[in-house]
Amino acid sequence: MDRLLTEIMKESGQKAGNTLFAQIKHPHFLTNSIVIKQGFFFLLVTNGTTAITDAFHRYTLSANQLLVLTPSTESVLSDASPDFSMSALYINPDYFDSLPDGQPVYNQVARYLGNYQLPIFRLQDAPAEYMQKTMSLFSEQLKAMQLYQDGIIRHLCSFLLLQITDALCQENRNTPVCVKRSNEIFRNFKKLLVHHYREEHSIQFYADQLHISTTYLSRIVKELTGHTVCFHVSELLCADARKLLECTDMDIKEIADYLGFSDQSVFGKFFIRRTGLSPLKFRMRKERKDKEDKSGIQASQGL
Repeated sequence: MDRLLTEIMKESGQKAGNTLFAQIKHPHFLTNSIVIKQGFFFLLVTNGTTAITDAFHRYTLSANQLLVLTPSTESVLSDASPDFSMSALYINPDYFDSLPDGQPVYNQVARYLGNYQLPIFRLQDAPAEYMQKTMSLFSEQLKAMQLYQDGIIRHLCSFLLLQITDALCQENRNTPVCVKRSNEIFRNFKKLLVHHYREEHSIQFYADQLHISTTYLSRIVKELTGHTVCFHVSELLCADARKLLECTDMDIKEIADYLGFSDQSVFGKFFIRRTGLSPLKFRMRKERKDKEDKSGIQASQGL
């Protein structure tokens, strides 16, 4: 059974206010993969390698690589090497939004999120070592600071976020450092999208929630990501549909209802446009591949 990264961090790490810090090592992977979701996570690999998979891609992380995950993403860590280690910091989303230095970080990762790529950055040795030292300050010692603990944690978060922003600016030289209104709108759009994409498929809903026109929202999303609002909704719906068809026994009508389609026929046409296969053929292809893999394993074992 997969485990949540936040659960592991609570058990083996340090909780300080609205943050969690832990050193994640190979033993955490012995029986499970690790699911990362519903928070801001800053993961700095200090040794070895691991795989991370989201709904769209699979990546390999190695030493000195920094991964920044937002609440709109869900990923799974797996296949860690025996020497793997990683510094992991979690910040509660509502608390992150209250930090003035959070938006510049988001500004640096937005172009990755808009193109459904995980924001993975390779740091030089010195910045990576310094960042690891900063993250380690979220330690047990903070509990002893009763009077000014909240202020110290807030300043630590701001210091780390500015440190990360500075490091990322070295790589993203074409990404503006200043925070634009369009970036704030796009971030709020992504937050709305992750919560409502299954039941709300139209641009009008998101524009109304953001108190802007559909034309303005369309222009912002297109300029920042190169894709339309419809594309972003469709990407999440298709990823969900593929996962449900591959990993559950829900019938196709149930999946259509769950994803907010008016009927099974509309869902079927949508899925064909996105994948080139009907939902039924997609599921049958997966089942056939699983049988072939099983037969291959049995043949290799002489069964």
